[in-house]
Amino acid sequence: MTSEVWEQVKAGVSALFRRGRKTDDSSIEDELDESVRELTVSLENGDQETQDELRQQWRGKFRRLIVEDPALVADLRSLLDDWSSLEATAGNSIPTIRQTATARDGGRVYQQGTGTQNNY
Repeated sequence: MTSEVWEQVKAGVSALFRRGRKTDDSSIEDELDESVRELTVSLENGDQETQDELRQQWRGKFRRLIVEDPALVADLRSLLDDWSSLEATAGNSIPTIRQTATARDGGRVYQQGTGTQNNY
């Protein structure tokens, strides 16, 4: 994830937690930064257990936030939509691959990627 996208996501998550908890402290940003450091190391080391633990930790935090203030569900959905669009504009979306082939003089072309195979 690019640092620009990360900073925007972090700001959005921080604002969401501040609205839910009615606080101005930066502790959630510190927790997010620490989680990103742990995630980066776990990805480099192939440590799936730490990745799963971080995922569960943040799921729990978001779940408790929504339980405390159910009105934040719409804000969380909006944040997730924004995150998806940020990720796509940062070049992290799945690329589209187009293959083109031409058969001449009775020749045949066979192409296969993943998914459905079309023979023309």
